[in-house]
Amino acid sequence: MLAYRELSNEDLFSEEWVAVPLHPREMPGYKSTRIACEQCGEGINYDREIHRDEKILCEACASPETRYYQPLP
Repeated sequence: MLAYRELSNEDLFSEEWVAVPLHPREMPGYKSTRIACEQCGEGINYDREIHRDEKILCEACASPETRYYQPLP
């Protein structure tokens, strides 16, 4: 802990210019179209739709095994 208090920022850190690509949905205030899942009707925001077998699906319908819940038999 003593070294962190006594060493200068230049000795502790390095800095460099970088580029970080961000999708527009990562920006504050981003608005996207709302699309309905063709299987369950759920609204899909932020370009999260999945195109499968010429259908537009939400993530839960496209991969039911990854849902946070599983229907009871």
